[in-house]
Amino acid sequence: MKSIQFLGAAGGVTGSSFLLSGSNDDKILIDLGLFQGVDDSQNFNFAPFLFDPIKLKAVLLTHAHLDHCGRLPLLIKNGFKGKIYATEPTKMITYISLLDSAKIAQEEEREILFTKEEAEETCRQIEIVNYDILFTTGEFNIIFRNAGHILGSASIEIFSKDSKSQTIVFSGDLGNYSQDLIKPPEYIAQADVVVMESTYGNTFHPKEDVLAILQEEINIIENTNGVLVIPAFSIERTQEILDKIDHLKGKRMIKNFTPVYLDSPMSIKVTEIFKKYPRLYSSELSGEITPFDFPNLICTKTTEESKAILKTDNPKIIIAGSGMMVGGRVLHHLKNYLSLPTTRVLIVGYQAVGTLGREIEEGAKTVTIYGQKINIKATVRKIEALSSHADQPKLLQWLKHIQGVKKVFLVHGENEQRIALAERIKKDLEIKDVVLPLKDQVYLADKIS
Repeated sequence: MKSIQFLGAAGGVTGSSFLLSGSNDDKILIDLGLFQGVDDSQNFNFAPFLFDPIKLKAVLLTHAHLDHCGRLPLLIKNGFKGKIYATEPTKMITYISLLDSAKIAQEEEREILFTKEEAEETCRQIEIVNYDILFTTGEFNIIFRNAGHILGSASIEIFSKDSKSQTIVFSGDLGNYSQDLIKPPEYIAQADVVVMESTYGNTFHPKEDVLAILQEEINIIENTNGVLVIPAFSIERTQEILDKIDHLKGKRMIKNFTPVYLDSPMSIKVTEIFKKYPRLYSSELSGEITPFDFPNLICTKTTEESKAILKTDNPKIIIAGSGMMVGGRVLHHLKNYLSLPTTRVLIVGYQAVGTLGREIEEGAKTVTIYGQKINIKATVRKIEALSSHADQPKLLQWLKHIQGVKKVFLVHGENEQRIALAERIKKDLEIKDVVLPLKDQVYLADKIS
């Protein structure tokens, strides 16, 4: 290896992108994600590249979340003609994510990062690779391993073919080993250098009985003739909730006739992709054809079907985007149902500061939705344990299995999380060389190994 440059997710969580240069000056890019949430995110997203896309040998895509794939169309706009390597589910979900991102930008009349046509062209340049199969691009040998984060997510092993025969592993985002829906992260045998995510590097996920909480919430609205609103992210989180409702209905722990409205076009499309890959489901689901076809699951694709939910009889469950309640169809349901004491809102994901979801989570008595002041009389509850990211113990567990590690770069985490995880790695795993790179920082060969 000649050098590695940290182009994003270095001192922050979003904008994942890393440029790896080989001894013969072959260059590959790992991810090219959107910067989200930070004050300078728009400036970062529109900033010129610090490399020439035309000279890239290839791009390796770990998974389909926008903070990892959301700027890929900019490569095509700037002349990149090479291949983007990804697993098949990642390719399919990336297509949905990029088109949805372009559509929202156009609808909200924001400055457009890329068009629908550019998103489509990007996906045409994605070449599918399978887990655990070695392939070569330029001077690099590469293997994708299952990262267990979302369907199709990968950690990536890269072997240089120079005289040093160095191995570098990019963890991507690592999954939470307690997920019921997809297989857990795959352990990697050996590496010299690890570039590792640290999103929850100082966190211990609470031990909660998620199934019991969900059953309790549904039983309450069944007994009170109420409504359960679940704001959920379209990729993975929605499918996890559907899987658990399938289990509850199958075991008759909730009533079969209670309707579940999946009110998100993007979630519906992603769920259809999940149905295609039962081989990637966890061992708990082995033998099941699909956990997404239980009685009275109603997918509302059109705006008219979504509006009609209000006129349907209670009790009912509504799963709708967005996960942080900052847009999408869930806002209409909250506007209609938050003021009713028979309504329950179940928060199943992180709510960022400044979002409506954060207001509701912190106990606001009133909120404003579409200019209308809403008095909150609904009961609000949060599940903490539903995370698709590994926490500190699980991050350490994954890293512990990799033999021969000489250096660890911690990325994709705020500094508080990175510092805490670095201390544990040094103490528990006795890896002394742990680096917290900064955005755009370059490490040359003598500082990589």
